[in-house]
Amino acid sequence: MTALGFYDTLEKVGFGDLGVIITSDEMRQTLLRTLDDLFATGLRDDWVTRLRDADIVAAPINTLLEASNDPDVLANGYVTEVEYPKYGKTLKVHGTPWQFSETPARIGVAPELGAHNDDVLAELGYSAEQIKDLRERKII
Repeated sequence: MTALGFYDTLEKVGFGDLGVIITSDEMRQTLLRTLDDLFATGLRDDWVTRLRDADIVAAPINTLLEASNDPDVLANGYVTEVEYPKYGKTLKVHGTPWQFSETPARIGVAPELGAHNDDVLAELGYSAEQIKDLRERKII
């Protein structure tokens, strides 16, 4: 709180010892409202800079749009781009934070509804004629 310049204000409103919030929901809510008011007096990036300058680990809380463009997020593959040829677009989608040596994640476009009907039904033992009948009767 000292690095941010908040300590004097917090001490004046009874939070010189933050232990007071442990036993009181009312005090906890008062502290949160006070911090909201204090943080509202500056910009997020300025607060992060102050904390980092004081050798305190700090990072901004990003909006979804900011997170999707963050260099670390992109470098780690948490967000990736996928082409949707049917619509002529490339869209950003969630990547995966997990890396498996034997079964790597494959990010892509989901198949169209019913795209694998014939394969699945054949694997279940349906003949080509039975599948054709299901299609003609609009069951699939």
